[in-house]
Amino acid sequence: PCLSSETFNRGDEVFSQDDTAKAMYLIKVGSVRVMQKGHSGDSIEVAVLATGSHFGEMAFLDQEKRSASVEALEKTEVLRVDYDKLRSVLASNPVIAVKFLKAMALFLCGRLRVTTNDLSFARELNLKHF
Repeated sequence: PCLSSETFNRGDEVFSQDDTAKAMYLIKVGSVRVMQKGHSGDSIEVAVLATGSHFGEMAFLDQEKRSASVEALEKTEVLRVDYDKLRSVLASNPVIAVKFLKAMALFLCGRLRVTTNDLSFARELNLKHF
């Protein structure tokens, strides 16, 4: 099966930035923090995700290493979706593959719009200081 269940306790790391990616995750119950290392080495919180959210999908699409670290904020149960098994399912089911990839594209477009708005807001704030 593509799915397996995993449980993480508060403070447990699901994966680290720069790890080789092998799965994406769906949060069944709980919450996680997504963090990136800044240039100074400090961790910057990118997002907090809760029940019903998913993470780890970018590497499924671009096959790059993890772009962020994820840790559990509380006892968290996730469904782990193995990339290789998911690719196999999608390869043998073109209709499902098209629907899945379209849903991922729409999700990532939404995330990009939020990021663009955040950057525009931050740029406006910086310009007010000059």
